[in-house]
Formats: sequence, structure tokens, C-alpha cells
Amino acid sequence: MPERVALAKNLKKIRKQMHESQIEFAAHCDISTEALSLLEREKSDPKLSTIQKVAAYTGHTVSDLLNVEESGAYGLYI
Repeated sequence: MPERVALAKNLKKIRKQMHESQIEFAAHCDISTEALSLLEREKSDPKLSTIQKVAAYTGHTVSDLLNVEESGAYGLYI
């Protein structure tokens, strides 16, 4: 599932750019630290509401967070 991989990489990239720990980032997004950790490690499929919370906090769209470039590279291409 390429979207799961893209989301994992994009979440981690955004969180690092914001200089936040998983604990801080999860709290700001109103999700559990465990849920964030599982998402960043590609171990779970997120609920749409979780992706929407992250998008709202980071100022990105859900599409941005799930974006996979055609070449197969991952990362926010906005």
C-alpha cells in the first residue's frame, strides 16, 4: 500500500521539520503517541479522522500527506 508508506515518511518528515517529539506532535494532533508511532513505522492503517487531524495541525491537505510521486519517491511535493 503506497499511501501507507507515503504517509509514514511524510509524517516523520513534517514532525522533524517542526522540531517536535512524537509526544508533542501527537498531543497537538489530538492522537495517541502510540498511534503516531505505528503510523510512522507503517504498522497501521490510519482512520481518515486521524489523517484529517494531522493535516489540520500541520496546514497540509490529506492529499499532501498521502502523496506519492510517480517516480516512487516519497515526500511532500507541494
